Amino acid sequence: MKKILLVSDGIFHPPLWGRITLQRFLKRMDGFSFVQIHSLEQLPNDVNKYSGMVLHFHHKEISQKFLTRLDEYVKNGGGVLAIHSATASFKGSLPYFEILGGRFIGHGKVGRIELKNQESEIFRDIPKFSVRDELYLHALSDKIRVHFTASHEEKDVPVVWTHGYGTGKVCYCVPGHTSGSMNNQNYQRVLQRGLEWVTE
Repeated sequence: MKKILLVSDGIFHPPLWGRITLQRFLKRMDGFSFVQIHSLEQLPNDVNKYSGMVLHFHHKEISQKFLTRLDEYVKNGGGVLAIHSATASFKGSLPYFEILGGRFIGHGKVGRIELKNQESEIFRDIPKFSVRDELYLHALSDKIRVHFTASHEEKDVPVVWTHGYGTGKVCYCVPGHTSGSMNNQNYQRVLQRGLEWVTE
């Protein structure tokens, strides 16, 4: 049984019902147990006993102490599954975005997003599918590997990516604003595969 730290917070962004839907799905997953905290400022001293973290929040500030704790955790082999507004947090912290592999730069209204599989090995048998959510746009590291894209202004933009940070692994997924996204079976498969991969 892999022990996972779920860092989840928000009433309006991310919306409470979407977070609750995600939490219910995660707790049904075989092979994982979850301990929830509400902020990276609550990362425990013994964070290395956790196989991975799930990040689903939108916070403005992080202290250097806890940013360093997160950085060292991932560099030393920890896994992170980051969802939606995780990349919109801590906008003034370059090291945080180096960990995640992307920095949020904007989004439009909630609408239909079609996620197209880029023949990824990790997500190999998940077909293209659609959700209603916010399509986040990012400034991206050139070190990421893109697994799903969506169309935006006649261009394909990354919506699911992975990358390595030190000896750790990171997976980021754009959808996460609506409970409908969290209830989508194909998206649940993406989240589960992502968590399995970062904790291998």
